[in-house]
Amino acid sequence: MFPFDILQRTYTIIFPPTATKNDDAIRIGLLGASKIAPFVVVNPAKSHPDVIVAAVAARDSERAKRYAKTHGIPIVHSSYQDLIDDPSIDAIYVALPNGLHYEWALRSIRAGKHVLLEKPSCSNAIEAKQLFNHPLVTAKNAPVLLEAFHYQFHPAWQTYLSEVRKSPGSIKSVHAEFLLSPGLLGSDDIRFTYDLGGGCMMDVGTYALSIVRQILGREKVLEPVEVSYRGLPPGTDGKAKEPQIDEAIDAKYRTADSVDVHISGDLVTRGNWPSFFPASLTRRLPSFNWPKSSVTFEPVVVDSQNGEGHTPSQHFMQRTLTMRNPLIPTFYHRIDISDQHILRQGDHITKTWNETTYKTAYNWPEGDKRAAVYKDWWTTYRCQLEEFVNRVKGREGSGVWVDGKESIAQMETIDRTYEKAGLQLRPTSTFEL
Repeated sequence: MFPFDILQRTYTIIFPPTATKNDDAIRIGLLGASKIAPFVVVNPAKSHPDVIVAAVAARDSERAKRYAKTHGIPIVHSSYQDLIDDPSIDAIYVALPNGLHYEWALRSIRAGKHVLLEKPSCSNAIEAKQLFNHPLVTAKNAPVLLEAFHYQFHPAWQTYLSEVRKSPGSIKSVHAEFLLSPGLLGSDDIRFTYDLGGGCMMDVGTYALSIVRQILGREKVLEPVEVSYRGLPPGTDGKAKEPQIDEAIDAKYRTADSVDVHISGDLVTRGNWPSFFPASLTRRLPSFNWPKSSVTFEPVVVDSQNGEGHTPSQHFMQRTLTMRNPLIPTFYHRIDISDQHILRQGDHITKTWNETTYKTAYNWPEGDKRAAVYKDWWTTYRCQLEEFVNRVKGREGSGVWVDGKESIAQMETIDRTYEKAGLQLRPTSTFEL
């Protein structure tokens, strides 16, 4: 049944059921004819009775027209501002380059529009503080503003977090990685442009950072202790075109309670093959890796008693939780609960064994009222859209949300990571209302 389940979910994701739209459906406008918008908004909206993707605007008007025709979007505006000023539009999805997030999110909010804002929310912490603390955002009945960390809204991630919270022992270490294979991004991709807020830490690295911060406490600002990065390859002149861009990043943090934290991100992963393959053969070869998170806990005493000759006998257990593919779990994911057991007689280990159980969560647990609303084929983006609409409509929702404090702390940690690496912070916008 396993392959059939995957095929069935995949088919329904690609060809979702079309919902009849309610009269008061939220009309969303897309800022940018982006590659990501069909996954984040356009396709998920098809199955949502309260969402209509009504308009799009792009720098290239002809491209916007082609994009609208492809995705069945009825209105094409000649500029971003024209779309924002359209009185028929209720909400804006900002999927512009990172360096434009602050300006166009703020412009949208000033126009009274709700905003779904691609991650990272801004170019740096200065912008994030100005945005999320702006009077237009903090005012009573202000428009909804959400940073789109979509994975957090899926039941699989929330199930993993629940396992973390109820596991025995305090957290010893946390790791997260997100490594892209070569060929997914062109050499001219905006992620490789400093002035547009590019860099690995601003893309896949921000996912890895968000994951560990979710585990440790979402409003914590982590202090990096060691950061290394790989820059872009040199051009024909022997120099990197964008010397402030990190193509890959590896960062270690340590919390006040001595938890070791490690993240890895790579936009062009090569050579990450199992050790039994010779490195001389694989270091330049592309590789595929599922995004992954792991948490190791301190050992706990399960049982303690006097053994032979009154030598104390103790049974220890140490748990490691691993989630494979937390970012696109609808296609496939797995939560591993691995317990290492150790029996000690005095200073001697007399026996060890491992026990591992596996979990998946394509929906909320049976009996949870949220399970009656969510569907097992819903992507993380569809879950996110559900909660965005719930917040706009003033409904209860699932209880999962990304608030402004979390978004600010995320950007503060990104800034500190860049500073520790010896790289400049991404440029601050000069836009003012």
